[in-house]
Amino acid sequence: MTKHLMLDYIREQPEAVANTLSACEGPVNELRDRMARRPPKNIIFAGLGSSHTAAKLASPLLRHFLPVPTTITVATEVGLDLGLELGPDTLVVLTSRSGERGGIVDALTAARNAGATCVAVTAVGSSLLATGCDLVIQTAEGPEAAYAKTKSVGACTAALMQIGLALSTDSTGERQRVSAALAEMPALLKLGVTGAERDLEPLAGWLAKHTAALVTGTAGNQGVAEEAALKIQEAARIMTEWDETGSALHGAISILASGWLYVNLMTAADHTLSRSLLQLVREFGADRLCVAEQDLPAEDCAEAVIRVPRAPDPLVAPLLFLAPVHLMTYHCAVEHGLNPDQPLLADLMLKAMLPPGREEPDWHTAEVPAKAGAEA
Repeated sequence: MTKHLMLDYIREQPEAVANTLSACEGPVNELRDRMARRPPKNIIFAGLGSSHTAAKLASPLLRHFLPVPTTITVATEVGLDLGLELGPDTLVVLTSRSGERGGIVDALTAARNAGATCVAVTAVGSSLLATGCDLVIQTAEGPEAAYAKTKSVGACTAALMQIGLALSTDSTGERQRVSAALAEMPALLKLGVTGAERDLEPLAGWLAKHTAALVTGTAGNQGVAEEAALKIQEAARIMTEWDETGSALHGAISILASGWLYVNLMTAADHTLSRSLLQLVREFGADRLCVAEQDLPAEDCAEAVIRVPRAPDPLVAPLLFLAPVHLMTYHCAVEHGLNPDQPLLADLMLKAMLPPGREEPDWHTAEVPAKAGAEA
């Protein structure tokens, strides 16, 4: 055990993804069989916080393979957004690690009232969400007592990708190829976590000196960018914005100045766009960190570069960008003298999120070693 549980959980992400892919295979196949008997007219994926960003990571894969119109939305919009098609022919996949947050339970109620089929993707089979759904797909990341979730984000993303592939009607062999790519991810994640931890540790002091940050990405990495903003603000208390890389030219980039850190999530598909934005950002006085796939030229347009393994398919690649942004959050929090496992006012925030009488799973149930020995 290290000084903080958050670091342990980041290191456990490869195992969490591997265990989840194995554990979810049966329930996902059951969902496939149910949907074959009664195909939905549309599918909605709804979550809150990191459960929502997990769906955004998986969004390109889901929209590519699912044979009906598919929407990714924040759970609190279910029942409020009149533009959402919600009825007896709708499949609603509700994602929540705890399954206890008031917003996700309210979304379940709205979907139920509309007659939709409801599926829970959660780590807690006894939760309010799980007990109220038609089918439960239970992730297998294990306990996660830190407030800022990390390994469960990867586990949830993998489960959602698994659902998208299972419900696909593709007959060209592409589904099998991408499924094989997803199966390779635990081994690649292990390499990625080790490399990111090695490369980010020497940058900890430099990262933490910044007073604000902007993180951008394209495709599924939009979800990683939003995840970075959530985590950095939750655990490190640094104001952080996120945007799609091209869209950042229309507003977000204008706020950059000395003291800001710009983080670009670079893939082979967007490297030309990413390089041009990285070069422009320097004119605004901000520092630049590029998280880039292997072999992409980036050192000449950023103060620091963190490499991630090249994924066997771009649809599963966003999983490999999670560890660098989680580790960046961890180092910023620790450098600021904060406990990333128990952020300031976490209990107050949980009280606002949970229904009366309900508790956050794992919260305060494990000893959080905030004053233990050195990192290891």
